[in-house]
Amino acid sequence: MERREELIEAGWVRRFTAEEPRLSEMKQYYESKGLEVRIEAGTPEEDPDCLGCLGAEGRQGRYGTIYTRGEEALEERRADDELF
Repeated sequence: MERREELIEAGWVRRFTAEEPRLSEMKQYYESKGLEVRIEAGTPEEDPDCLGCLGAEGRQGRYGTIYTRGEEALEERRADDELF
């Protein structure tokens, strides 16, 4: 089983692939929303549309893919915040 499938089976949701400083900014954002955040190395096999950047000479290792987990806890909190 490939890594992406393992993460999804473990409850992680793939968000997007980016490089710094966006990775750190979005990690902080998702954590501020109460989500667990995991950053995995971006790989060319992950997304055919990203082959140009992920596989480009000198750019390997610069990209990461953000995964989050814990959306069900957010949904419970939102339900508790209802005014009615």
